[in-house]
Amino acid sequence: MKVPRGMTFGLAVIALWAMPFAAGAPAADGDPVSIDVPDKEAWMGQRLPIFVKLRGNGPFVGAASFSIPEIPRALLVKVGSPVVSSEEKGDTSWFMQTHEFALFSQAAGKVTVPAFEVRFTHRDGFTGPQQEHVEQVPATDLQIKRPPGLPESVFLVTTGKLAISETWTPEPGSAKQGDVFRRTIAQTAQQTSGMALAPPPTTAPEGISVYVGKPTVDDKTQRGEFSGTRSDTITYMLKVAGTLTIPGIKYIWWNPKSEEFGTKTLPPVTFEVAAAPKPAPPPPPPPSRMRIVLIAFLCIALLGLVVWQFDRIQSWTMTVWQRLNPADRVAARHLIRACHRNDATAAEAAWADWQNTQPASYQPSAELFAAAAELHRMRYGQRGEGSAAWQGQALAQAFRKAIDSQSARRCDRQRSLPALNPRAVE
Repeated sequence: MKVPRGMTFGLAVIALWAMPFAAGAPAADGDPVSIDVPDKEAWMGQRLPIFVKLRGNGPFVGAASFSIPEIPRALLVKVGSPVVSSEEKGDTSWFMQTHEFALFSQAAGKVTVPAFEVRFTHRDGFTGPQQEHVEQVPATDLQIKRPPGLPESVFLVTTGKLAISETWTPEPGSAKQGDVFRRTIAQTAQQTSGMALAPPPTTAPEGISVYVGKPTVDDKTQRGEFSGTRSDTITYMLKVAGTLTIPGIKYIWWNPKSEEFGTKTLPPVTFEVAAAPKPAPPPPPPPSRMRIVLIAFLCIALLGLVVWQFDRIQSWTMTVWQRLNPADRVAARHLIRACHRNDATAAEAAWADWQNTQPASYQPSAELFAAAAELHRMRYGQRGEGSAAWQGQALAQAFRKAIDSQSARRCDRQRSLPALNPRAVE
């Protein structure tokens, strides 16, 4: 059938307009996201590679981002940088990005990696506009094997070689209550991520507090060799005195090539802990500034009051002093002291002062009068060359008797006074 010239021209225009859209639509066998697992079976704790491939009909723009899912008792980590390549599917050329992941599982049996989201951008053709994709990485099922004889509670690292070392700061040994020791355990394993290495145990005997810090993990890829490191810092505080022992730590790993277990045990550590000395009592708190100011103000006020009322205070003090120390008591004390010193001059002066404090009707006892006369005779009488010096013991004894007798008579007089308000006799 002959096609009209006008219709031929219209079909050609429509074909040219539809060519860019035909180039941008992926082929049926060119899904934008696919997953590839070369080996779907691995040992517990062994690195199981998973590859996610992104496709676009133009160069990729920026970096792809993944929402990595959480898998029970398993760890899925992204490894290294993506590999960019191209792929020919029929007449269509695809740009490829291959992202590598590694799964480390502590669960045996069937393990499912669920579908998870990926976001990436590529151009439409070499110079076309950007096309943003939000796709789902397909789910996949894996099979994880448990080494024979391995208990379920054991954390297993699967590697061909595991290096473990430890350091202490300070070195263990003699210590005292309250001392702190820090222990750093470093692990390095081939074909294993640092996050898949075993955490340290926190068991310790009673009397030791254990604090585990945040681990430091690092993964390296050099010349196709993948390795991971993990460093843990554990702090021990010794709270009681005595002999304390931290048990040894046993690490177990599985060699997938020889299919044998490897072990290494960090030895137990013993501390001889001495009792801490009793702390000294805290010093008294320094006086507050307000207290110091108050004391200074009171001192100044008291000093001002003394200066202002000096004459009155002096008169009052003398009055109190005279009431507490009357002249007869002062003279009596002086007389007794002079007699004890056998000082005739001082004794005569004190005897005269004491007599002046007595009433005119006072008559000393015969013994006191004789002792006083002996004092005067020794002072003013004729004394031979061999006569002894005056001894004041007799005067002191007679004077005390006279004073005691005088005090007794005063008390009798006070008791014989009539009552001020006698009670009426019925």
